[in-house]
Amino acid sequence: MKNKKKVYTLGPKGSFHHLSCVEYLGGQQEIEFCESFAGVFEAVKAGHLGWIALFNSLNGIVGNHEITINKNFTLLDEMNYEVTFCICSEAGTKVKDLKKLYSHDEAFKQVKRFISEKFPEAELINCSSTSEAAEKVTQEKERNSAAICHMETASFYDLDILLNIPNKGKNETSFGLFTG
Repeated sequence: MKNKKKVYTLGPKGSFHHLSCVEYLGGQQEIEFCESFAGVFEAVKAGHLGWIALFNSLNGIVGNHEITINKNFTLLDEMNYEVTFCICSEAGTKVKDLKKLYSHDEAFKQVKRFISEKFPEAELINCSSTSEAAEKVTQEKERNSAAICHMETASFYDLDILLNIPNKGKNETSFGLFTG
């Protein structure tokens, strides 16, 4: 077990990359977080494994990662992960009071219609991941802001779920495990 390679993925904890990696690995492998996709690629070049999003059923190719992997690395396996979102905030926050929504750009794209219908006046604030969005809401401690993330992510950051966002169709992201 000591010789197992670490798996590097986009973080922080609670990101879709993290949640899907834990599901894929069954919690049997050490997971390290990178702040960027470039960081994941560098870790793989250094001899570790990488876990990265390749394709989303609603938005298509994610960052041309599959091309980069096929050109420079070896794709070992893929897994589809169902993407679901919720709106979460500090305890006591009311939906009607929300003025700011934090999330990742891809998440905003996937729930665009829901946001335009329910929160047409809200300021949308881009974060590097949905988990960073939850982290920012936790740090901010304001009762007029919320994160759009996975419900499990909300639990990592002790946030209350205000609304579940329904998918308008099948929303899955394909993630890939790769090596150098």
